[in-house]
Amino acid sequence: MTDNQNQQMATSSRFGWPKPKRTEEFAKLLASPQGATERVVFQGKTIDIPIVRVPIDLPKYRLVNGRTASLQSEYLAKTPKARIGLFSGDPELWDAQEAQHKLLLQLARQADLAGFFEDTVNQQVNPILLDQNGFVVNGNRRMATWRELLHKEPGKYGHFQHIDIAVLPHCEEREIDRLEARLQITKDIRADYSWDAQANMMLAKQKRDNFSMKELAELYDMKESEVELLFDMRAYAEEFLKSRGKPNHWSMVADSEFAFKKIVAARGKISSVGKQQIFKEAAFILIEKPEEAGIRLYEAIPAVLESIDEVRTKLLEAFAVEPPKDVEAGLADLFGGVPPAAGEDSRDLPLAQEIQKPENVDAARKIIVEVIESQRQLQKDAKSANYLLDCCSKAQAALAAAVKEGLRPESKLDGVIKQLEAIKAQSDTVRAYVEQHAKH
Repeated sequence: MTDNQNQQMATSSRFGWPKPKRTEEFAKLLASPQGATERVVFQGKTIDIPIVRVPIDLPKYRLVNGRTASLQSEYLAKTPKARIGLFSGDPELWDAQEAQHKLLLQLARQADLAGFFEDTVNQQVNPILLDQNGFVVNGNRRMATWRELLHKEPGKYGHFQHIDIAVLPHCEEREIDRLEARLQITKDIRADYSWDAQANMMLAKQKRDNFSMKELAELYDMKESEVELLFDMRAYAEEFLKSRGKPNHWSMVADSEFAFKKIVAARGKISSVGKQQIFKEAAFILIEKPEEAGIRLYEAIPAVLESIDEVRTKLLEAFAVEPPKDVEAGLADLFGGVPPAAGEDSRDLPLAQEIQKPENVDAARKIIVEVIESQRQLQKDAKSANYLLDCCSKAQAALAAAVKEGLRPESKLDGVIKQLEAIKAQSDTVRAYVEQHAKH
């Protein structure tokens, strides 16, 4: 479909009037506003923007939309026939608006907006906020929901034929970014962004508008360290998706926020680069099929970290990997041209590469899960074995405290003898058991 065909279709589309018609309508309506206003903090001050009523077909969706950042990437990955630059090119084009509409409906279903507005008692309360060109800054999901209901049952949902809007004054894209952050990302957010959508949105803003890390942190009421953590998590998630042949399929990692957070946190706890790679690949293997880990991912991944030596040993037993024939040269290549640090095992990086192969992933996962389970059992056994000693140690400590602090004139003595007799009886029972079962 050519751009001209797209533009022609847009003139009769329910996904927005052409720009000249939109701006003409704004000029006419704002020349004589009705009195109602929407108050927003914008361009460094609080302003009141006139609320006007327009046909629901007039506005267009803003494609630079934080909530749909991940979904757009995934849509393009799953739709190879989609036009290049569908979401990054001309936002006026019909096919881009239609695709964005579908993504917004997907988000609206997650928030059950359709279920809410299907009840005709629930109608519009707050205006949809538009920029000066008629693109929605705040309210994309609501408008998509209303459009869909009206399209399917115009008789029942005729009250959505016209909607209230408020049009922002002339501004730069950075100013809209700041307003979007204030309205949608901060603590008063109405529906949480998925972690990957927030990371992709913030990275896009950094690249498009050249925000520094400090500016991004201030924009979204975060610490710089939190922004850096989010970007590190995104980098690992991107690597994971590419390694599984699913680049940009962000829905695959939307529920794995804590898993990737644990991977980032573990990075500085393993000094060996080779072991770091083994740990990362082991974590990826568990993330791919979390239901087979036996425990939740946020517990399983730290468990791998705690048992990385045991995991490595078992994997080396199962997968026959050999160091490069020219060990020094081979390891230098594997370490990016830098000679490996002292203590690095020349088999570690080849092992990490071996377990990520599709034909080896299931076997590696089974081994990793078995190690986790065996280590957990060992910990339980050790805890059980020390239980008697722990209890006796606590009892002795309590009695020592009683001797040190309790032998004073004002201490209440009633009942103390009875307690001591009970303690002695229990102590005699424990002593008899120990003497009977102690190994000589």
